[in-house]
Amino acid sequence: MEIGSGPPIQTQIEAMKKAEDVQEQTISKLLQDSTQQLQEQQKTAQKTQEVSGAALTGLGTGIDITG
Repeated sequence: MEIGSGPPIQTQIEAMKKAEDVQEQTISKLLQDSTQQLQEQQKTAQKTQEVSGAALTGLGTGIDITG
């Protein structure tokens, strides 16, 4: 006769292992998503800098400095 309550220890261990696997998958997915977002932000920042630089270059060619 078994004394105690709740599921057997083996069942508890299996449940904990499954929970750990889910946590690992979740963390991995979050890291991938964060990496992808960072890459997109870097691309956007680079494009913004290129456009700003081009606009400033264009501005410089439109100024008449002859007096």
